[in-house]
Amino acid sequence: MKEVYKDIWKLAKPYYEKGRPNDIEHINWMMKDAMFICEEENIDDSLLLPLVILHDVGYRNIESGNPLDLNLRKAHMEEGEKISRNILMKLNYNKDKINQISYYVSVHDNWALGEDKIYKEDLILGVFNDLDFMWMATLKGFSIMKNILRKDKKAMVEYLENEEKLIKRPFSTKTTKSLFGKYLNERKKEI
Repeated sequence: MKEVYKDIWKLAKPYYEKGRPNDIEHINWMMKDAMFICEEENIDDSLLLPLVILHDVGYRNIESGNPLDLNLRKAHMEEGEKISRNILMKLNYNKDKINQISYYVSVHDNWALGEDKIYKEDLILGVFNDLDFMWMATLKGFSIMKNILRKDKKAMVEYLENEEKLIKRPFSTKTTKSLFGKYLNERKKEI
């Protein structure tokens, strides 16, 4: 991983340490798969990686609660936009990219508010959305979301197979679709 991403992570990690449980593991996993996808699909990692690293930093500054609560989602995106902008400015990141990344952070969960179009029109947001969704099919993400959604393993697999994301925001790349299939098949084998 490039040094600049390590620097962003170093500044972001304290926010995650005081934020939601499991977010550090979530971000560590996302960084790895995001880099792989950028290489496979020739995607601009200078936008995707900071988005991946910074997208949930805003949870540090809001009340805790159900991660599916829409008010918390809105609040964490608003706070995250401010925090991500400050972190990137401290690192003298490219100003145009700071504006783009902080915008991405401010809308990354807008799908929960019924806005799907932005993920289809912007490859970075689309791939990010793929990754964020895909986390639920990974070993750790599956376990966490299964408990949040109060589902057993079989019901959780069925949930992932039938989630509206697959229709409303189809996978943005062949690589993300393939990775999701791989993770989901691993979970199916565990049933």
